[in-house]
Amino acid sequence: MKKILFAVDDTKACQKAAEFVVNFFGDREDCAITIIHVKTPIMLYGEAALAAYEDIEKKENEESDRLLEDFSVIFTNKGVNIKQELLEGEAVSEVLNYAKDFDLLVIGQSEESFWNKIFSTNQNDLSQKSPISILIAK
Repeated sequence: MKKILFAVDDTKACQKAAEFVVNFFGDREDCAITIIHVKTPIMLYGEAALAAYEDIEKKENEESDRLLEDFSVIFTNKGVNIKQELLEGEAVSEVLNYAKDFDLLVIGQSEESFWNKIFSTNQNDLSQKSPISILIAK
């Protein structure tokens, strides 16, 4: 059985990539799909920030859970069973570390922007450092 890891974020490109994954791999019985999202750790400084930490953490957790649920619906509506994982840390390193036990890593293409042209994107880092094959879906 081929194990596919689909790293998700809150972009339109990732939504389109999810549709591709469902249509391309969804009806294959020899594929197991796991979706993963990595939330960034909360960095707050000062006493006022500490007082708000729990509220901010709760909101971040709810948003991450909602994101995974939204992507899960894309798959379950087409009858595709998936697993979900929510990790915390730096996105690229967490995805690459988790991907070691999979056969294929799928990500959505980075959206074109001025900043992505100047600075490296997660897509570039993932494609250059991935220990497994990677598919960048448009």
